[in-house]
Amino acid sequence: MSDIVISINDLSKKYYLYRKPMYRILETFNPFGRALHTSFAALSHVNLQVERGESIGIIGRNGSGKSTLLQMICGNLQPTGGNVEVKGRISALLELGAGFNPEFTGRDNVYLSTAILGLSKRETDARFGQITDFADIGDFIDRPVKTYSSGMYIRLAFATAVCVDPEILIIDEALAVGDIFFQQKCMEHMKKMMQGCTILLVSHDMHAITNMCDRVLVLNEGEVVYEGEPPAGVAKYTKIVHSEKRGRQAKDETPGREALPTEVIAAARQLVADFDEWFIVAPEDRGGLGEVTILRASVTRDGLPVNAVQQGDKIDLRLLVYAKADKNDMIFGYTMKDRVGNAIFGQNSLCLETTPLSLKQGYSVVEYSFLWPEVYPDEYTLTLGIGEGTHPLIHTVQCWAHNIVALAAVTSGVAVHGIFNNNLEQIAVVPVGAASSPQ
Repeated sequence: MSDIVISINDLSKKYYLYRKPMYRILETFNPFGRALHTSFAALSHVNLQVERGESIGIIGRNGSGKSTLLQMICGNLQPTGGNVEVKGRISALLELGAGFNPEFTGRDNVYLSTAILGLSKRETDARFGQITDFADIGDFIDRPVKTYSSGMYIRLAFATAVCVDPEILIIDEALAVGDIFFQQKCMEHMKKMMQGCTILLVSHDMHAITNMCDRVLVLNEGEVVYEGEPPAGVAKYTKIVHSEKRGRQAKDETPGREALPTEVIAAARQLVADFDEWFIVAPEDRGGLGEVTILRASVTRDGLPVNAVQQGDKIDLRLLVYAKADKNDMIFGYTMKDRVGNAIFGQNSLCLETTPLSLKQGYSVVEYSFLWPEVYPDEYTLTLGIGEGTHPLIHTVQCWAHNIVALAAVTSGVAVHGIFNNNLEQIAVVPVGAASSPQ
């Protein structure tokens, strides 16, 4: 039987909102039983089983219920419905410096926090050097934490949380604070902990989610909309952000295969002979504002479908797009992601410095291409994108087609050092003295 350490069954949390504080009292003694509140469902019927040693990522937009879920797992909030069962000692980072007394020194707060977690003074004494080395805040350890920066707060809080050997570690956005060296230290330490510690991680850093987690839970408006592999979960989350960020529900009203007009199919066949072999981009794989939508796509090399690529291959991308109205300042691009969802390389049409691209209302075929670079031999997925604007990073996302094709990169007898190779410019060896042993 699997070793379940966190069992969440039909968990719900409602809050009652009152227009005025006095309405709380009036409703209590209301003889007619008339409700004076409106209810807000922070979580609705959430189910999750977590095995010992698993790393679970929880992602979603702000207000989707992530922190509420963690608070109930930790026992800080009581559910309105359902239940949570937890087996094991929890160490949680739910907010910066949570549980720290601002008047106490860092040293005092370490002993206070570990005592709350159930460690004796002797056990904390044995770990204190490890905690201070990890936090790396120097003499500030003996200064009041009210004098700390937010980065120093979280360094000490994180070091305390992970150095007490928790059975379950819960982190809510804490990894986003601190310099890159501290973030790398946190990642390395968490990877070591994964072999025996159960981790629940809430983060908006999709690289951390895909690299650290075995499974991903995507929350939206208090409900679980996806549970499974991290790359697919990140794609689902990205679609929600792109679609609902502008107040648009993730509902697709763009014509599908059956709705393509006969004359459009005929015109496309005249333009591209292999149009019937193009694949459909399913609505669930799309995100964005949706005024321009990718309906079908083709990824080829030398006119043939491609699934294995090597350095120098020219990859041709062709899209059938639908525009609801005439559009100017259009941007077309692509992103290649590795097997855990990290964006490895990509580009968009603004790099070409051509005249602004436009689309007429209706259907259009768009063609562009790129050369495959020398990257680590592995499998990568292609994401296609259409934007509207004049800035390569800041523009309206009209449509993303997520992870629609997998391409396997191969190398011919070349060692790739890292994600990709960056060749040396020069090398020289200059003698500086007679042979002798170093002191």
